[in-house]
Amino acid sequence: MQRIPVQLITGFLGAGKTTFLNHLIQERPDERLFVIENEVGKINVDCELVMNGEEDIAGLTAGCLCCSLHDELLDALEQVSARREEFDRLVIETTGVADPTSIIQTFLGNRMVERVFELQQVICLADAAYVEENLNATDEARRQLVSADVVLLNKCDTVSPTEVDRLVQTLKGIHPTATILCGDHGVFPTDKIFEVRPFHDERTSQMTAEAPTGSHRHNDITTFTLSFDRPFRLDTLANELVRLARLYRHQVYRIKGIIAVNNTPTRVVIQSVRDSFVLTDGPPWGPDSERISQIVFIGKDVKKQSIEKLLSRHLIK
Repeated sequence: MQRIPVQLITGFLGAGKTTFLNHLIQERPDERLFVIENEVGKINVDCELVMNGEEDIAGLTAGCLCCSLHDELLDALEQVSARREEFDRLVIETTGVADPTSIIQTFLGNRMVERVFELQQVICLADAAYVEENLNATDEARRQLVSADVVLLNKCDTVSPTEVDRLVQTLKGIHPTATILCGDHGVFPTDKIFEVRPFHDERTSQMTAEAPTGSHRHNDITTFTLSFDRPFRLDTLANELVRLARLYRHQVYRIKGIIAVNNTPTRVVIQSVRDSFVLTDGPPWGPDSERISQIVFIGKDVKKQSIEKLLSRHLIK
């Protein structure tokens, strides 16, 4: 049975999430959408701002889906599942202060949810005028950015073209495997956004391979890629990664990549989801492929040499 595709829209306060959602609705008039709109306050103002079309809108208020409204999210998903023949797509807009990692975990770590829904893209809106200020000031903005598969740099008309170019390079330095698109007034190419499937096709290995191997630092956000030319022992590596994610859950924002496993013909895709890890089968290694593992780490003052030393213990000698 075909699963319901899901897009998760996140981004800091005022980045233009609802404006983009309305653009998405306009761009896809033939799709039947179910929209879950989250608002921290008791009155869901954003629900009133979403276009009134064929879509159904469920407003979840007085809390965040990432914490206090987790059970309400599961209830809403059950509602959508029961009416699955009526909808083509589920779109969730989080609050501006949400940590999306626990919402992602619901879709990747809950088997009942995963059977019905396929989280295809995490989309983060970023305000060109304030994105750096927000990243410097708040942990929520950092987690929103590094959890995204697609970063939409919005309101680019409010800064100069030179500044837009600089911001794109800054965002790539922080999150080298994200697709970054620029636009104004929430208008972005939805077809191009929906094509980004970093954990389901050949783009995964290419995306990871293109990530910078050196360290990049933006304020206290550290990004680096580790490469290994020997295969790993999957069982011990998985235990080590889970331990790392739990031990450094407040420092490690994101881990993802491709690993080569001994006697395994396919790539293994890894990504951290809050304090746990998700391992999935990737595309097969080609006959002439170099079986090189590449893992991207993004976090707060994460030490590259220490992490590399820990992971090297699990290589096949």
